[in-house]
Amino acid sequence: MKQYVGLDVSQKETTVCVVDQDGKVLFEGKAPSNPGALAQVIRKWAPDAERIGFETGAMASWLWHELKRIELPVVCIDARHAHAALSVRMNKSAPNCVSAL
Repeated sequence: MKQYVGLDVSQKETTVCVVDQDGKVLFEGKAPSNPGALAQVIRKWAPDAERIGFETGAMASWLWHELKRIELPVVCIDARHAHAALSVRMNKSAPNCVSAL
């Protein structure tokens, strides 16, 4: 089953949302904003992740490189493009953010 992960990254803590290919929420939670902790959560809740996405920001480059280095399928989305994609949705919730990937 395909799984998709959305990360809402902040300095100390990152919100993680995992949905399946049908948009069903499999996990919603938080983890420390470091690659090791995020990888642990992702591997536990989305071992078959097709894509892991997050918006550009202060930590985006570092996080992208570190997650890519451990061979996770990450994409970094320009914040303006993410906003435009989500603005057409009725509900800007974590599962909807992930489904925009």
